[in-house]
Amino acid sequence: MTSILLIDDHPLATNGIGAWLNGTGRFTISGTAKNLAEASALVEQLENPPDIIILDISMGTEDGLDFIPMLADICAKRDAPMPGILVCSMYEDLFLVQRALDSGARAYVSKSAESGEILTAIDALLEGGDYVNPRYRITTPQHTWSLTPRENKIVACIKQNMNNKQIAKRLNIAIRTVENHLSHIYLKTGLASREDLLKL
Repeated sequence: MTSILLIDDHPLATNGIGAWLNGTGRFTISGTAKNLAEASALVEQLENPPDIIILDISMGTEDGLDFIPMLADICAKRDAPMPGILVCSMYEDLFLVQRALDSGARAYVSKSAESGEILTAIDALLEGGDYVNPRYRITTPQHTWSLTPRENKIVACIKQNMNNKQIAKRLNIAIRTVENHLSHIYLKTGLASREDLLKL
């Protein structure tokens, strides 16, 4: 059976999705993790990496997408194939969808999606493809600015309705540093406020 690892800081989400996937008779749950340290330790302990990882973006003070390069390192050291990564998030913002795909996820499904859509995404990954609901597909670039990876992370945090203090905690930087980055972002984009960034 297809093995799946669930990474989400909400136990109700992992328990609910896990029970439902088990109930299909097609999948086995390799484990669940509520933070990135747990997820890394779990993958290291497994005899073989899972076939699929279902990952949330917003995990308290952590960015779930940071797990993707961690996973790539683990797989490279073990000479193991990279699992298919399905991001399952409450956010339906195109910027966040694109960021997930740019980070290495191959599928993106909203937590409000029908269960059939999750199965469609999983099947696409198992066949070596990808899946994004057509309403999320970005046919033209959302912007042409040269934001740094850190600046992109800050914009992503803003789109998750985080304030400067929360952003500083997630990125482990000073609030003043967040403010400096925001100044650079506004200068590069020509935008003037957080409200403008939310509309990207």
